[in-house]
Amino acid sequence: MFGVIVMAHIQYKTFSQLTFSDYEVYSSVPPHPFWSRVEQVVDFSFADKLCAPLYSPNGQRPYAPSLKLKIHFVQRYHNYSDREMEEAILYHLHLKQFLGVPVAFSGFDHSTLGLDRDRMGSDLFDACHHHILSQALVKGLWGKEYDRWLIDSFHTYANIAKVGAYRLIQQGILQIIQHIKRTYPKLYAFLLQDCALKSFLKRLSDRTSEKDRLVLFSRLVVEAYSLLHWLESERVQPLFWTWEIEKQQLRCLELQAILYQILQENAKPMDPNKSEGAKQEPLHYQELSKKEKPQDRIRSAHDPEIRSGYKSKSLKFTGDKIQILESRTHGLILNTETIPGNEWDGERLAPMVEEVINRHGIIPKQVVGDSSYGTGENRQRIQGMQILLTAPIQKSSNPAGLLENDWFVYDEKMDEVTCPQGYSTSKKVRNNPGQGYQFKFDAKTCKACPLFQQCTTNKKGRTVFISDYYEIMEQGRSYNQTEAGQSALRARYEVERTNHQAANHQGLRKPRTRGREPLRIMAKLTAMVINLKIMVKKLAEPIMPFYRFKKYENRIKAPVCPN
Repeated sequence: MFGVIVMAHIQYKTFSQLTFSDYEVYSSVPPHPFWSRVEQVVDFSFADKLCAPLYSPNGQRPYAPSLKLKIHFVQRYHNYSDREMEEAILYHLHLKQFLGVPVAFSGFDHSTLGLDRDRMGSDLFDACHHHILSQALVKGLWGKEYDRWLIDSFHTYANIAKVGAYRLIQQGILQIIQHIKRTYPKLYAFLLQDCALKSFLKRLSDRTSEKDRLVLFSRLVVEAYSLLHWLESERVQPLFWTWEIEKQQLRCLELQAILYQILQENAKPMDPNKSEGAKQEPLHYQELSKKEKPQDRIRSAHDPEIRSGYKSKSLKFTGDKIQILESRTHGLILNTETIPGNEWDGERLAPMVEEVINRHGIIPKQVVGDSSYGTGENRQRIQGMQILLTAPIQKSSNPAGLLENDWFVYDEKMDEVTCPQGYSTSKKVRNNPGQGYQFKFDAKTCKACPLFQQCTTNKKGRTVFISDYYEIMEQGRSYNQTEAGQSALRARYEVERTNHQAANHQGLRKPRTRGREPLRIMAKLTAMVINLKIMVKKLAEPIMPFYRFKKYENRIKAPVCPN
């Protein structure tokens, strides 16, 4: 029943010889409009060679990576969980036929799917995505000289519970205790003897008074620091460093670091400046105010990579963002990456474009994005690749409601700035964080100006910032006003359809996973799914729709009342 494929000295299990009953069942099933056409346009056999280093030539033969890649692809197409995918393999005939397994096959369970994703990692799934993209390139679906690449991002909502500082610290403590209890019983017995931890089990109710909340919070922080101190004590260290499994020991150290970071970001001593001669009393802690807490702080002990961000001025979210770079010709996704929710969108533009160029040797005519991607630094880097970057110019506004910088004229040859009243200045100082120069007008000149009250509140005179990328930004502004620039900016919205499909139809808006690495795997598989849909639509032979009655005359007509 099982065949053998020799690939890079690895022998895989295959189902090259199906039984007559299998062929009889599959031949009686009507062709599926999608799964029956995928094999016509994509060859999955590349995965057998690509994933060969993951397996040993000794021992039991593994299932072919091409088969498991198909399973991951089906799972992402339907947005199944691992258990739902296990059930689908058992009972869906059209999926069995696509996978090439016998009708009675029941070899995969949900744990096999999760372990295989962990074994491959996001980098191998990224390689699989580019292999399929290469097949689309050979078939002429993208890579034209006149092609435009569109880039955008969408936000996701993390699979976590939003909690306050008190519960967050509890999560950090519980993670350490449960990990020790599960993996090192001897160390856990020491913990029960030495540490009388009680506060971490108490939940705050709505009826708890403010005074009791402050007391419970302080006790919880003290117990958290006590736990960390105990793990570093001389009594525990010899036992800790005899942990049998190094991976579990490293995980415990990671959990300690997470708890310490949570404490630093959410709590502070009430009286840190107590004099040395004062009587030593137990240290009390209080929660930091919202302004004192760092913006880049941990939001969940279970998923410490998650951050909060703003997709717009009114839309705040807690989760990651997913960047999508696509070809405008047919909408194929060329690259996709997951980034923290608080990361600036434009930071990944150049690396994503460079990766596609280096892998496939294709240089587009133009890259189009929104204003987040149209910074001077990005324009300079993309221009260095012989590509035109088209994006709206971000509008600068004066927070005080005074005259904006657009009222001032910069002469690049003379290296001076002229104000609306005709006064010029060449005095400037370097602004390294802003990557430019701050031009300063004379205080006496400004005070004598009739527009002084409308221009500045600085007694030392008005200052105007000129970026190092002033020239390239002005070129972009001029191009955006042309007919070609307006056409390119209108094309930018086409990527929103892909964002909608990935976020809502494929389930990336609210992923089931935790951690950026599993989410990156989901994003890569989603890109493959969307690309294969396009390839099937453009390349595969159409299948006639299934009709229950082949002839119109055979249909039962509804009775008609006589007049």
